[in-house]
Amino acid sequence: MKRDPFTLTVALDRDGLASGELYLDDGESYAFEQGALVWRSFKFAKGKLISTDLVSGNLKKSVDSVELATYNPQTNAYAQSIKDVRVEKVVVLGLTKEPKTVKIGETTLEFEWTAGTSAKGKKEGVASKLVIKDPKAKIVQDWSIAFE
Repeated sequence: MKRDPFTLTVALDRDGLASGELYLDDGESYAFEQGALVWRSFKFAKGKLISTDLVSGNLKKSVDSVELATYNPQTNAYAQSIKDVRVEKVVVLGLTKEPKTVKIGETTLEFEWTAGTSAKGKKEGVASKLVIKDPKAKIVQDWSIAFE
């Protein structure tokens, strides 16, 4: 499953915000102590979903109570081994309205919209749902998806 694509589900709160993290390592060794890992941050705010590297420039981050000795995203063997793993789908729950366009960079993405209750609305019914299939985002790279 190491090379299986990911589906990200973003459930917005009442303020239209969401955040989360994804941590990956080989699951077999202690190579993460030398920085052989992928640790991503995902934040949704102001109509954008942003994925960034959580470790770069912050070696004080610890993994499993072990302070990372080194970290270099360019020479990270584990990240290189999964560099082609993509996000195959993004699901956003609780948007207040259907966006006119959804873009990653300058590329317009196709999406499906199902109307429903927004995260700011009443707690009755089913949440609105926006599904982006194949946003062409790599799990190990920084990217931003804009909902306009």
